[in-house]
Amino acid sequence: MSKPKLLLHICCAPCSASAVTALKDGCDISFYWFNPNIYDEEEYRKRKESAVKYAAFSGVKFLEEENFIYDYSSWKDRSKEICSLCYEIRLEKTALFAKNNGFDYFSTSLLSSPYQKHSLVKDTAEKFSKRFDVKFLYKDFRDGFYEGKNLLRRQGYYMQKYCACDKSYRERQLKIKNEN
Repeated sequence: MSKPKLLLHICCAPCSASAVTALKDGCDISFYWFNPNIYDEEEYRKRKESAVKYAAFSGVKFLEEENFIYDYSSWKDRSKEICSLCYEIRLEKTALFAKNNGFDYFSTSLLSSPYQKHSLVKDTAEKFSKRFDVKFLYKDFRDGFYEGKNLLRRQGYYMQKYCACDKSYRERQLKIKNEN
């Protein structure tokens, strides 16, 4: 019997590790990369390269939004509630991609991170599951987050220092400044 096809939105390699560990035996996983929220272009490139590398290592297909051109300014111009909009944009695209490409389920590595707004991620994904009539696979991957992240760190994967947007970047810079 074949495994159900799962489209897993990934925000970065470190966050995807615990999700892959939890899902690989029961699902045929494909990674989906759509992250217009990442500031700046160099950071975007590093995270994407690391995600591609981890997909190859894990034996997972790497997919991304066709014809997407990185343009942080267009994303930022639309943002008011940074986190909620960030989840909305990415999970809407993920659910629609899953529906249009014959996936049985979709999920997200955002559910791995203890730094994300877990309930908001879940509620947002469920909203798009209903809207596009595609199943959302909910699982709390946070238990394995640090183990997966540390494994990837030891293997030399890129480890980002802030969530993604310019707001989180500035907050990180301010924290570093205040610690010195």
